[in-house]
Amino acid sequence: MRGIGLRISAAAWCLLVSATVAGEEQVTPQTLVKVDDFAITNLHLALFASQTGRAPDDAEGQIALLNELVNSVMVANSAQGRELAAHPEVAAALEVARIRLIAQTFVRSQMRQTKIDEARLRELYESEYLAGGGQEFKARHILLDSENAALEVIADLDKGADFATLATERSIGPSKSVGGDLGWFEPAAMVPEFSAATAKLADGAYSKAPVKTQFGWHVILREASRALPPPDFDSVRPELERRIQQEQVAKAIDAIRNDARIEVQNLEKAD
Repeated sequence: MRGIGLRISAAAWCLLVSATVAGEEQVTPQTLVKVDDFAITNLHLALFASQTGRAPDDAEGQIALLNELVNSVMVANSAQGRELAAHPEVAAALEVARIRLIAQTFVRSQMRQTKIDEARLRELYESEYLAGGGQEFKARHILLDSENAALEVIADLDKGADFATLATERSIGPSKSVGGDLGWFEPAAMVPEFSAATAKLADGAYSKAPVKTQFGWHVILREASRALPPPDFDSVRPELERRIQQEQVAKAIDAIRNDARIEVQNLEKAD
């Protein structure tokens, strides 16, 4: 093996590896080494390099990597290797690896083949970013460990107590040190229950009923709100194109599912 004159430039090596893995270019298989009747090609070597996270640009490193691949092929194709491949766990792992590779290649292929329609892009942009407009809020909150404790805070607020003072004295959340101040935030930055309750309030109003989330019970003061300007179309175009591509992939998978016979078997109800 040390006598093999293997040398691939760094640029050619990177191109070979990326093209092989991404499947975006046709790479002509060229035999590098034969192990018994098995031909190890440049495609095998590029994939092996990608999966091991190595792409040496020096001849010594490339030969070492090829030697490692040869050893792996020898072991896998040996009598002991074939016996191991027949074990149920190994056989299942090989089948899953094959299935995942084909499925991932199918998805990439569908995404590459998707024609991006400008009208559909504009339609998505308008529905996502222009319709209704976005908002962000400036709010304070008081986090309590029980509904009764939250009701007591609301009763004190109804009597004229200062919200920030109550937050400092009674909140169990980290924002108590700043009077419950959460600053400006978009609804997506908070858990859904909190965002929905804040959106229903008027500026300057506090929640008249405790708001329950996974963190506890909240009393919320919405101090202000403002409209968010929509992002520029070109800045979100890649995201919208991916959405269209994903829609195409979903349609292609649904078409295959319609022709498939799926039978659920040997499933037991969890206790």
